[in-house]
Amino acid sequence: MTKFTDLNAFIDSAVKSRKYPTNTAFGLKAALKVFEGELNEEEAKSIDKVRSNINQISQSVYQKQKSNLSASSLAVYKSRVLKVINDYEKYGTDPSKMANWSVKVISRERKKKTSADQPDNYSSTGDSSLQRLIAMPEGNGYNQVNVSLNGRKFICVVPADMTEAEFKKLSAMLGF
Repeated sequence: MTKFTDLNAFIDSAVKSRKYPTNTAFGLKAALKVFEGELNEEEAKSIDKVRSNINQISQSVYQKQKSNLSASSLAVYKSRVLKVINDYEKYGTDPSKMANWSVKVISRERKKKTSADQPDNYSSTGDSSLQRLIAMPEGNGYNQVNVSLNGRKFICVVPADMTEAEFKKLSAMLGF
């Protein structure tokens, strides 16, 4: 019978044998840590019990951590716990299986921006700090201004006949 805490050692072993990247291991261990706090004695002693009670354990985790954990994050953590358990059962019980474990390498590329991703009309007053403002006509005498600050997108709706003084005041409030 395998203890739940043995899964951490398995993850360490998988990292050393280059089966899990380090960042993946951190994510898997974080999920184990969240779930470990909610296990009863029987579940802590058997990963089979954890697997059979995973839905109840997930509910318990969510009830105690709902202010810190969204439902989608919980689903990710649950899938990570199940992944580690499945990988452990396939490869962690026999060193020869671990040695023959063929890892599928997934490489992700950044999405390249195309001209379709960019709006056609840019609003620029010549001030280079305002180059990040993009005005898009919204009709009814208003423009939508998308502002990107620290990787976050903010949207302001402003009058289409906004004066330069009003524009500068808005820019100052936004920190440009």
